[in-house]
Amino acid sequence: MPLPPKKRAKKRNSVARRWFGFAVALVFGGGVCWAIDCGQVKLENYLYAQISAPIREIVIVSPPFRPTMELEAKAALCSRASAAGREKMIFEKNADEILPIASLTKLMTARVVLENPEIYNPSGIVFISAAAAGQPDVPVSGNLFFGEIRTVRELLDLMLFYSSNDAAWALAELMGENEFVDAMNRAAGEIGLSDTEFFNATGLDLDDGRFNYSTARDLLALSKNILEFHPEIFATTKTPGFYRTQNGIFDFALWEGQTLVGGKTGYTEKAGGCMIAVFDGANGWRYIGVLLGSANAESRVAEMQKIVNFSNNY
Repeated sequence: MPLPPKKRAKKRNSVARRWFGFAVALVFGGGVCWAIDCGQVKLENYLYAQISAPIREIVIVSPPFRPTMELEAKAALCSRASAAGREKMIFEKNADEILPIASLTKLMTARVVLENPEIYNPSGIVFISAAAAGQPDVPVSGNLFFGEIRTVRELLDLMLFYSSNDAAWALAELMGENEFVDAMNRAAGEIGLSDTEFFNATGLDLDDGRFNYSTARDLLALSKNILEFHPEIFATTKTPGFYRTQNGIFDFALWEGQTLVGGKTGYTEKAGGCMIAVFDGANGWRYIGVLLGSANAESRVAEMQKIVNFSNNY
């Protein structure tokens, strides 16, 4: 049955209102979704900017440049230590290789002398024997004569500055040659020089083929022991004598602000050129360079110069 006109009009109005409400809800809902979507994008952009800004500001630091060094010497090392005792090995090459050490031996010879004051009074008189006077490879100021009289102090100076084999032999004779060598090897054991052995007080190669030997690492330990307990040994090595030695510790150049503490050289045909150098830097570091087995006495200076330069660029 058809609805009366009033009811039909009321029904049409009700449907229209529903459609209007649906349209309003659709428009409003779409607007809300659009606003949320825009807000999310803006929020994401904001958060990304906050996160990425510090990242862009981060400075990536490259590892410090470490120079390289090529040495012709068979073995070498260089260490540096602060006054507080912090030590760093900044270079080493075959540091544990056992090699002949020539007159670097005389650092241990001097240590044994100073460790036995009851025998070696600095002002004590020493008569130079024929055996002492006859030692080979003796420099001008270290060339002693049979019957000559010297003091222990004079012999130490000649041995450490001019590397006098005559002086080293004469000092060993006071204790007895065999006893002196035994004392050298006992001292090596006490210091912890596990790859070191001495057969004489001079560092000369023996006729039977033997020679005093050590490693760069052991010689570093010996140097540190001397610096701690007998620094006068290195001080004597740089005390000016009657003339300046050649191809020695005064022939390489230290950098500005650095000072030489001391050192020792050595050379035999078997050992080649050898050198120990101790120097202090303006920055408070103490450097010890050890060099074994360079081609000759001249090249040990050039090789030590490389070590000095490397240590300053490290």
